[in-house]
Formats: sequence, structure tokens, C-alpha cells
Amino acid sequence: MSSSSSLTLIFFFASTFLYTSSNSFDITTILNQNKDFSDFNKLLTQTQLASTINSHQTITILALSNDAVSSFSDQPTEDIKKTLSLHVVLDYYDIKKLKSLSKKTALLTTLFQSSGQAKGQQGFINATVMSNGDVMFGSAVPGSLLDAKLIDSVASQPFTISVLHISSYIPIMNAASSDTPYVSSSPLPPQAPNDDDYEFDEPPSPPSPPSSAKGPAAAKAAKAKAPSSKTESTSSVPAINSQLDLVFVVLMSSFLLFMTVW
Repeated sequence: MSSSSSLTLIFFFASTFLYTSSNSFDITTILNQNKDFSDFNKLLTQTQLASTINSHQTITILALSNDAVSSFSDQPTEDIKKTLSLHVVLDYYDIKKLKSLSKKTALLTTLFQSSGQAKGQQGFINATVMSNGDVMFGSAVPGSLLDAKLIDSVASQPFTISVLHISSYIPIMNAASSDTPYVSSSPLPPQAPNDDDYEFDEPPSPPSPPSSAKGPAAAKAAKAKAPSSKTESTSSVPAINSQLDLVFVVLMSSFLLFMTVW
């Protein structure tokens, strides 16, 4: 065999090995073995999360039974995808590892967090070992409840993939209000321009009285002022006449005096 043929065979086997190692599991095949997860499996395929999961080398799936899936399966596809991605942990956790958490609690990073769509702690889930030994899950948003219980293990390939069955789905909580679950990303109905500013606007000034209302008042005021103006006018005439009479008298007196002397 020539050296070139040997190199070709080595390259072929190396490529096959690497491909097999990077795709050592198929989540669809794993879930197909249990009909209780058929709806969950179907949604993973519809949202294309199945292929994303298979592209990872280390991952944990918090699987939901058909009954649990029905709680959110009527939502828009995009919202279902976000909810399901919160149930995909980007690390390997089996039952033994969870129950051996050093501090009895941990924040787990999910596929929703890596999507860049999560706000605050939305993309993390809280895993806590309770005093009775139960492992509970919930949103990491402060104030969220731990109400999803670990039931059992569905499948496990150590340090590669772990599929765990939990009792109920973990809702995406609103970061601003931890007691309100995320419902839909659908746009809100259109609102009037600046509708959100109305609350902060100062109250408008009271409207001016109509011109008709001003008429009588203005006329009355003018009428009230008119006499005074007329009075001033008439009173000034006698004053002027009196002054003219005085001048006339003075002139006549001067004239008579001049004639007498002359």
C-alpha cells in the first residue's frame, strides 16, 4: 500500500471518530424510548432545539411528561422555544451530582441564557436540595418558587448527557416582577402617540371664557367708565371758558385804564 493511500485511510478513520465523538447522542432517539415524553420530544423537534442539543458534548435535559407540557403548549412557538431552552442545562448533572451539591444549592446556566434573550437572572435556574432530600428546581429570579421536583433519571451517559424527569415546567419569570411569569413575547396593541407620557403631563390651563362671555362685562365696564370720561371733558370746558373771560376782563381793564390816562 502506498504512503498516500495510508494517509487517506488514517484521515478517514480520524474524521469518522471525531464525528462520532461530537455526536455521541441523539436526544430524539433517547426520548422516543418513553411515550410519556412524546409531546416534549415533538416540541424539541418543532422548535429545532433537538439539533442544538445534539450539537453539545455535555448537557442536561430536564424532561417534562405530556401532562406537564400541556401547561404551556398553547403558547406561540417562539415562547415555547424559550421555555424549553430554560430546561436545557449547559453542564452534566445526574441525580448523584445534584444531591452532592456542596452548599445544597446551585445556579445552573441554561440554553436560554446563552441565547442572549434572557434578562437579569432569567436564564438561570435554581437547584436546591431540601431538608428531606428532594431536589427542587425553579427560576433563579429572586423571589421565585422552587416548585419543580426531580422525579427520576430517564437516561444518562456519564459526563456527556443526562435526561432527568421533573414534575412541572419552570416558567420564565419577569426580571422586574418575580411573582409574574413570562407569558408571551407578542407585541402589545398599538397605542396613541405619547400615551405613556400622559401621567407625567401637567394639567392643562383652564380654557379662556368665550368672547361672547366677555362682551357684556367689557361693555358694562366701558359703560361704567364712559360717564367719568364725559364728566372730565365737560368739566374742563368751563375751566377753559373761565380763563378766557379772565383774560378778556384784564385786557379790557387795561385798555380802559390806558384810555383814562391818555
